[in-house]
Amino acid sequence: MASSLPKPIRVDGDTWVCMRNDPALPKAIIRRYRDVKRGDVFLVIKWALDPADQQLMSSATSLDAANALVRFDPPAATAPAFAGYPHSTSRPTQ
Repeated sequence: MASSLPKPIRVDGDTWVCMRNDPALPKAIIRRYRDVKRGDVFLVIKWALDPADQQLMSSATSLDAANALVRFDPPAATAPAFAGYPHSTSRPTQ
């Protein structure tokens, strides 16, 4: 079954960039490492301009599986309000 997700952009032999909501800012980086016991491992890393701010999010055994782990951001203000959410900054007086 073909995925409807955007294909990752290959940067080098072992690195891909995943784009999602913002066409100018990557959502994640996928890096392939070769593990002697497990074979290829694809690490999904939250993208940040400063490498010190990048965070490992997950791993997968294939590029397609890693790409499927990268989510789109939900549209702003789509969560319906329910009791107790959004959190109120004021407390009821008793």
